[in-house]
Amino acid sequence: MPTPAATSSLIQGLLNEVHQSLIGRRDGRLADYIPELARASPDAFGIAVATSDGRLYSVGDSETPFTIQSISKPFSYALALSLLSPEKMLQKVGVEPSGEAFNAISLDPDSGIPMNPMINAGAIATTAQIWAHDPDGAEAGLLAFYAGLAGRPLEVDEAVFRSERDSGHRNRAIGHLLRNAGIIETDPEASLQLYFRQCSVQVTCRDLAVMASCLACQGRHPFRGTRVIDPELSSAVLAVMGSCGMYDYSGQWLHTVGMPAKSGVGGGLLAVVPGQLGLAVYSPPLDAYGNSVRGVAVCEELSRRWQLHLFDQPPRSGTTIRSATTACTRHSRHWRDRAECAVLDRCGDRIRVLQVQGVLDFAATEELLAYIEPCAEPGSFLVLDLAGVLDVSRIGIDLLRPAFETLHRSSVTVLLCGLGHLADPLQELLRIENVAVYPGLDPAIEAAETLLLEDRSRPDDADDRTGPEAGGAADLLGQLPDPCPGQLARLMEVRCYAAGETVCRAGSEADALFVIEAGSFSAVLDRPGAQRPVRLATFGPGVCFGEVAFVTGSRHGADVVSETEGCCRVLSRAVFEQLERSESALALALMRLLYRETARKLTLASQQLSLLEQPEVQWPRLPS
Repeated sequence: MPTPAATSSLIQGLLNEVHQSLIGRRDGRLADYIPELARASPDAFGIAVATSDGRLYSVGDSETPFTIQSISKPFSYALALSLLSPEKMLQKVGVEPSGEAFNAISLDPDSGIPMNPMINAGAIATTAQIWAHDPDGAEAGLLAFYAGLAGRPLEVDEAVFRSERDSGHRNRAIGHLLRNAGIIETDPEASLQLYFRQCSVQVTCRDLAVMASCLACQGRHPFRGTRVIDPELSSAVLAVMGSCGMYDYSGQWLHTVGMPAKSGVGGGLLAVVPGQLGLAVYSPPLDAYGNSVRGVAVCEELSRRWQLHLFDQPPRSGTTIRSATTACTRHSRHWRDRAECAVLDRCGDRIRVLQVQGVLDFAATEELLAYIEPCAEPGSFLVLDLAGVLDVSRIGIDLLRPAFETLHRSSVTVLLCGLGHLADPLQELLRIENVAVYPGLDPAIEAAETLLLEDRSRPDDADDRTGPEAGGAADLLGQLPDPCPGQLARLMEVRCYAAGETVCRAGSEADALFVIEAGSFSAVLDRPGAQRPVRLATFGPGVCFGEVAFVTGSRHGADVVSETEGCCRVLSRAVFEQLERSESALALALMRLLYRETARKLTLASQQLSLLEQPEVQWPRLPS
């Protein structure tokens, strides 16, 4: 198994406290009806916690091996469900609490099937289905399944197996009762042998915590990232553990502790907090119900201290939307000319930008839909950033699909970004015609801005450019008083660049000012270890670059690369210095213009930075 992630010393300290507070308990007795189990040390005591994001905490005898016993039952049930089907298994084993002891010899009086897979009758019937599915490979398959959950190879304790086999007369009677009822369809002895061996698998407290964490993660292994149980089957197993896992103590357990759990007479106890963690305790002395005395006490204490009770969880309202803004306040790093900026200032509310976070289950998706539905204004754009989303549930996808289809019918373009690991589960959403995918938030906003600028469906979107000289360098230089634009243009050299050509190098002397005539140029910065350079800004026609270094006499802080074929009007430092001597008024006017441009860029950059520190959530909801 991969090395667990770094842990918290505070959490480890709290676990140590609980262990220390209970180590002195001496009540309970060993399971002496299986002779080999009576040899366990009553002082052995270990606790382990495995989190849903791959951290492992442990204290005490957490690596002492012991046999899994009845804690094997939920995992064998998961295996049987996957080998057969839930429908097939319901014909052999029920899912109702029995209210009886774990080893009661009883079947449902009407159907003749065991009440649930957590009592011995149901567990033997479950293991019999695994054996019948593949008699020759049943044990190897079962051990491989357990090992996949634990993250390491597991073995049968042969001494305990022999002790179980030789003393298991009650279980043998249950097996023959199941054969008589037709639940086991062949000689039950082979199935019983597999059941005895299943209960004799040797594990540690840490193993059980990791196995429990797989159930907490809907069947995904948090340390390996692999799928070991289907999500639907994992929830079925947890449901049975919650109602039946602690036998005739299950009701009190669920009331007090509030976690799906399973105990074993070998002294182990396993509990699951769905979505959060797996917990395991090893302490052999048992109470009258056959549960570990210290194990029950640990779970009660951690449930109370860490607020883990399944029915005592805080509401999550208001946690799904990290920010909700429009292009009036959130801009891309593409610096545009005055005319384009004017259009974006007037019509930026047609671009909605939503940053989403957390897990998109039903409640979170419902909150998200309340923000999406007001976006259905024809001709508008929705930028949906999912970089902060950890997972999307099936119901989340099922609810988002009709919402996206409604947006499509309203001619709303959806621009998704930050998909990462969500690309596969969201495939059916990506097939909707109006949905486009971008690698990050900034490219998505830039694309939405470009689409809005290209859209001239509204009369007030008419381009602000007028006159034959509008556009390109003339747009910037035209802000100078007459006759300065013409004078300056005659002093500037026209340089053309191929796509991908480097215009300026980071660290080089700023010996020129560049005003873009045509094309697109980006300022990029190499970062150690980064796969590609970071884009700081993109500049289009009518925008200058290199002005800060040019004015201050410093060096360029980033590379500037031509994204497309393009041309710039370039004022060299030598020409500018000559201009300062011969045409001081023109030089001063240019400096004032550059200061204004720099101030404009800094203002916009500061505005974007403020959104990072204080995300806005400002959209009104639809009226009720």
